[in-house]
Amino acid sequence: MLIREDRLPLPVRWPLYTGQAARPVLVLVLMLLLTLALAGCATTPGQSGPLLGDEKVAALAAAGDWATLAAGRIACKAQTEDCAKAHATQGDACLRLAIELPQGADQQNQRLRRLLDCAEAAYRQALAYQPDPNAASRVSFHGGLLLTLSERRNRLDNLERGDRLGMENERLLLAAQAARREASGNALGFVYGASAHAYRALLKPTGRARCNDLRQAQAMLNRSPPPPRELSDERARISSLIARELRSNACPRVQRR
Repeated sequence: MLIREDRLPLPVRWPLYTGQAARPVLVLVLMLLLTLALAGCATTPGQSGPLLGDEKVAALAAAGDWATLAAGRIACKAQTEDCAKAHATQGDACLRLAIELPQGADQQNQRLRRLLDCAEAAYRQALAYQPDPNAASRVSFHGGLLLTLSERRNRLDNLERGDRLGMENERLLLAAQAARREASGNALGFVYGASAHAYRALLKPTGRARCNDLRQAQAMLNRSPPPPRELSDERARISSLIARELRSNACPRVQRR
């Protein structure tokens, strides 16, 4: 059994960046707000679509025109707060559309991959263009990136097996590590890191081969700061899964001295 966050109720997913780090919006809101047609949605940032300045990005976001935002090219290439937010807003648009898009025919799966590639690139650009390493918005950018990588891994779980799944999970693991390094007082990187370790454990054969990653996942949750309400159920779910797998795989107890 693999960890499948996409089977969870949407409220437990990490909130998206909305330009106000202190007022995150749950992904559940996406399901209430999105009514746009998905045809012709984005490839990766900078490949196609109109050139979008900061003011245009803000106007499109206010209007809920996620398709135009996702398909556009963000004009700014400067290390400023406004430029970083513009790229993150495009990441939000691509991720919103990707989450809404159902799996189905190959053409839909290709669009899903392009949207998730768009979101990942946009959030990474947001982190690169944010000039202040201590800015509160960086936590939100990390949150968007982690949700994107988790979404890609979970969607691939429906389509593929083997090395590709492992590679996508490793990308999530590294991104969670970066989030913990920059925001050690936030549960974000710890919960997603524990998810990635547990997922990696469950890609291995049943038995004690799984124990090391399960222990790492458990330790990560134990070190985590208290999660916000939106992540508390997810943390509890991962903790329960880890405990169950430690028992079923006969993992030895840690001897404390």
